[in-house]
Amino acid sequence: MSSSQPAADYHTVYTNAKAGMEGVDKAHVQKIVYEMSKGSKHFLNEQRKNAETEARIARLKEQYAQLTDAEVAHHTKAMDAQIAMLEASRDTSRVWIHVDMDAFFASCEELANPALKDVPMAVGGIGMISTANYHARRFGVRSAMPGFIGR
Repeated sequence: MSSSQPAADYHTVYTNAKAGMEGVDKAHVQKIVYEMSKGSKHFLNEQRKNAETEARIARLKEQYAQLTDAEVAHHTKAMDAQIAMLEASRDTSRVWIHVDMDAFFASCEELANPALKDVPMAVGGIGMISTANYHARRFGVRSAMPGFIGR
């Protein structure tokens, strides 16, 4: 992380594509998440994993740089054959459906307590947020965010 703007280099899983997240100041939310997270066991573990990943990427780039064009062509051909074999054996006879019910849980809470309908509100606990209503999403609060940060 750069020392001048560490929050700018702190990458969390974040998406503006979720309904109700349009117009959220991503940099502001990222800074808040960074400030609330730094020094925690999770933060330190993520830093460790990031350093390991960066080292592995550097090693792989070094190995790739040492390959000849003929070796790259050979591995590309082998990869293409493996992909073709996997595609040929793909079973498309089954259908899988994924239902995103985040908003459903927030709506249930609003139905049970109508006073929550017009205020930022999240469902979950201090450890993890299951979902947030659209009012809370405008502030960057979202599912899978630790509750102590969403607060």
